[in-house]
Amino acid sequence: MEYRTLGRTGLQVGAIGLGTEHITREPENLDAVMRATAEAGASFIDLLYADPQGKDADFYAGFGPALREYRDKLVLAAHWGEANDYAMGYCRKLMEDTLACLGNGYAEVAMMTMIDTEVKWREWGQRSVEVLREEYQAKGRIGYIGVSTHAPSLAVKMVRSGLIDVLMYPLNMMSALGEQDRTRVSVTLPFTTLCPLDLVSSMRMGDRAVVQACVEENVGLVAMKVYRGGTLFNYRGQPSGVTPEQCLSYVLSLPIASVVPGPKNLGEWQAALRYLQATDAEKDFSAVLPTLGRFAEGTCIQCDHCLPCPQDIPIGYMMNLAGVAQYYVREEIETDYQELQARASDCSECGICMERCPYDVDIIGKMRKVVEFFGK
Repeated sequence: MEYRTLGRTGLQVGAIGLGTEHITREPENLDAVMRATAEAGASFIDLLYADPQGKDADFYAGFGPALREYRDKLVLAAHWGEANDYAMGYCRKLMEDTLACLGNGYAEVAMMTMIDTEVKWREWGQRSVEVLREEYQAKGRIGYIGVSTHAPSLAVKMVRSGLIDVLMYPLNMMSALGEQDRTRVSVTLPFTTLCPLDLVSSMRMGDRAVVQACVEENVGLVAMKVYRGGTLFNYRGQPSGVTPEQCLSYVLSLPIASVVPGPKNLGEWQAALRYLQATDAEKDFSAVLPTLGRFAEGTCIQCDHCLPCPQDIPIGYMMNLAGVAQYYVREEIETDYQELQARASDCSECGICMERCPYDVDIIGKMRKVVEFFGK
């Protein structure tokens, strides 16, 4: 295993870590995955499931024994809150219950769960940092504070705030679909060893800004969604030819600390761990990058090729809000939407954005749907 430093925490973590979001909960599977994790040195584990005394009891029953057996070799991220319940008292209870399951009552990282809106960061995230510092970090019960998010501009804001030590953010080969010609000379990053500068400077704008912020603020960057939910392996119902080794190689070529693929079972986890023995030829993703556009056909990937909008509408962010609104608290999303200087209702349907879009996204049609969703 290759080990990297988790930003200013100074913790050494395996370049490949374990995400637990999709893992099936049969005891044999959980135990086998945990033991394979420890034996491979995949030391960073994101413990997404946060309710060991309730609905996640089976997860910890199957995962816990091996986790505690190898505890001194692991860097654990215990989650503070859940995607749909952020009441402070509930967060405290879940954290207490989780820490009690870890063998030593300690988590290296307390991970604030899925802060995807400005409102959530302003009204809950910053207060959570205060609570975690005063009630857990000061008492030696957690080491550092992290946050997971899918929103690039918000990720940059949280990293620049100085309040977090670790960021978990989606990065995968689709990040390479950036504005290669215009931005190649505009990025300066204080590193040269982990990543060729051109690889970062050709990333899509939002992802590049996140990477740059983490490097400059020395925040540990952990990459999730490295397979893009498995969609990189299939194209229109057929195998795409993209391999786990190539997906992992691309992301690990960036200045990040660890990737956390989320296997369902031991077989999928072993497929990820094969990266550790892969040859350079098997890791080579250069031939794949020119073909990535096919995966984005008709889909907004927030590459921002469509900008600038004559009405100053943040088109990519607008698409992200509409997507998040399908599973998040509606009032929170509406507040974020109302705070925008330009909204979907300001769209003049000039069509300039659609002419620029390289992926044939029906931007005007999607803007109309955003107006329908938010009512203005």
